[in-house]
Amino acid sequence: MKIIYKIRGSLIVLAILATLISCKDYLDAKPDTRLAVITSIKDMQAMLDYYPRMNYNDPSVAVVCADEYFITDAVYQSRKDTERNLYIWAPEYVFDERSNAWKDVYEIIYFSNVVLNAVAENQDRLNASELKQMAAQAKFHRARQFLNAIDIWTLPYNAITAATDLGIPLRLDANFNTPSSRASLADSYKQVIADLEMAASALPIKTITPMRPSKAAAYGMLSRTYLRMGNYTNAGRYADSCLQIESSLIDFNTLTASANFPIAQLNKEVVFESRAVPLGPVTNARALVNPLIYASYENNDLRKAVFFKASGADYIFKGQYAGSANMFNGIAVDEMLLTRAECFAQNNTLDKALGDLNLLLTNRYRTNTFTPYSITDKQQVIALIKKERTKELYLRTLRWADIKRWNVEGDNLVLKRNIEGKTFELAPNSLHYALAIPEDIIALTGMPQNNR
Repeated sequence: MKIIYKIRGSLIVLAILATLISCKDYLDAKPDTRLAVITSIKDMQAMLDYYPRMNYNDPSVAVVCADEYFITDAVYQSRKDTERNLYIWAPEYVFDERSNAWKDVYEIIYFSNVVLNAVAENQDRLNASELKQMAAQAKFHRARQFLNAIDIWTLPYNAITAATDLGIPLRLDANFNTPSSRASLADSYKQVIADLEMAASALPIKTITPMRPSKAAAYGMLSRTYLRMGNYTNAGRYADSCLQIESSLIDFNTLTASANFPIAQLNKEVVFESRAVPLGPVTNARALVNPLIYASYENNDLRKAVFFKASGADYIFKGQYAGSANMFNGIAVDEMLLTRAECFAQNNTLDKALGDLNLLLTNRYRTNTFTPYSITDKQQVIALIKKERTKELYLRTLRWADIKRWNVEGDNLVLKRNIEGKTFELAPNSLHYALAIPEDIIALTGMPQNNR
């Protein structure tokens, strides 16, 4: 892949990566004195620009657990025990020891904290404006990973219980000797919001590449965060702030639907570029499209051909915004439009909600075949937006959080897996929506495990 900026200070970054990877354990390792070399703006930017780690190593656990796809019995039997357990929402042992989503998330948080420590330690000798930029980028990345951890390891947000519900460990510095403990869910969200608010205040409106966070990207992440909380006023406000900066849509009529991957990487809808690493069940060839979702696309809906291609009697997904089989999970204009539409509808501004939805779908249907919606019933509008959110944001790692949120609001979505004639179900608001933290982490830190 070609990146439009050059990473500098790569030897420093690689030294730090080697230091971390070689640690006996990433939670009990001692800080290495070589981290002292992170003393210049160039070094800090090099660490933040190391996109294979900072942008392209997000967890795909939320996709594995959601209902957008299924795998065959043969694929299920070929996977290792932890992946099979994850697929059927088992109560425990859903992650490998040492190499797992927890490690990946907290490594990125660690790198972000290394930069933040360097910023704090160099206030008297480096340019204050440049240091503020480094801190803003680092806090954006840290907040993004905190939110990933919240999605995977906590129950859905409920304002009544959030102050006592278990949240995540909020690692706020790079000192490995600081004990890990779980904050409340309310405090976990507060930290995400605080990091993103600082980032939004300091980041530039646009950057030289969507690989780096921008003001629009921070607004988009704030919108995502507030949406998880069911705060439709702030989620809508920040989606709008993002769209005031970035609002370009791809007209799907201009795409070659028959191409292997019709949507280009870094296309004009991408506000922030990031990707999740697909676990075995959700690699491109193994994850077969949920037939109910595929059937929801009308024939004039170009997404039906742009997003999917036949695989035997079933279909696989090819509509990634990564321009390849990689799993895009960044911020994009289509997501922000759907979020703003849902928030408008929740706040009884139905004409604006439908305006956003109609704008999106006009760019997704064959020219002159889409009839704009005109609905006056609030619940019908919300239901329509939820349906389109499911169709548009397929395999973006967002569906799992949507299901959790919508079930709190009473949608009562029951997830099902059928394996070798046996049905597994995940009931609405089940405790299993907060996945088990890796057992070796619980043993190492003494933190409480999620209730089962």
